[in-house]
Amino acid sequence: MKKTFLTSFTILSILLSTTSCDSNDGLVAVDKTVIEPTNLPTTAKTFTETYFPNPVYKSTVKLNTPSLNGTIYDVSLANGFEIDFDANGNWTEIDGGNQAIPTALIPEKINAYVTANYPGLFIVQIENEKTKYDVELSNDVDLVFTLQGDFVRIDHDGDNHNEVVINPADLPQTAKTLISTHFPNATIRLVEKQNKPDANGTVYDVSLSNNFEIDFDVNGNWTEIDGGSKAIPVALIPAKINTYVTTTYPGLFITSIDNEKTYTEVELSNDTDLIFDTLGNFLRIDK
Repeated sequence: MKKTFLTSFTILSILLSTTSCDSNDGLVAVDKTVIEPTNLPTTAKTFTETYFPNPVYKSTVKLNTPSLNGTIYDVSLANGFEIDFDANGNWTEIDGGNQAIPTALIPEKINAYVTANYPGLFIVQIENEKTKYDVELSNDVDLVFTLQGDFVRIDHDGDNHNEVVINPADLPQTAKTLISTHFPNATIRLVEKQNKPDANGTVYDVSLSNNFEIDFDVNGNWTEIDGGSKAIPVALIPAKINTYVTTTYPGLFITSIDNEKTYTEVELSNDTDLIFDTLGNFLRIDK
């Protein structure tokens, strides 16, 4: 009797352990089912066989609940590629591991941008988030593009699904007024709203057609302005900080300014980073 109990307990432990491991994927075991490749939607099968001729399937899984980007089917091939499809068999994500995604699968404008700006690198992963594209390069840099293929930004945080794309009209009025006042000739490419504010209070990430990126807090006050290689409009720079920079660094200008609540950090056009207190007093060069 004791032996039977121990055997049953052991079996139960194994089952619980298996379920626990599967839940690390964000899905419990009962929420996905292994299926035969022949049970994939015709569109998915045609896609796979077109771009990966004579595919050898390692596993084909169907999710009972779609993921955030609409994925229903997870397909793993013996060549190391993993492809996700939605319910209709349209791809939602292609992951080549360290292999290049076939160029024919990459939107032309995105491919042209990567080729021009990252020569020698290639795309190893691309995800269609329905409202944007996320791509990963062979050097682990993550890039975000609009659905039209326009570059938005480098994603320094990775895709943690902490943000959703929203209509620019839904920005706080204070934010919309700042944009129309200081960037009258620019249009808004993309607005992402974070479910959880950043450490500096950022809730909205805005990308403009002139390549400026502006972050705003929940009330629409700017928290960070990044012009890339362009000068931040002087009217947006605290007067004391602007005076210090023009006096100490003649010929240079501010390309990025970040309000960290307890201090302000600016980056100059020669890549020098300066730290100021909340009153605009210079503190130090940020090494």
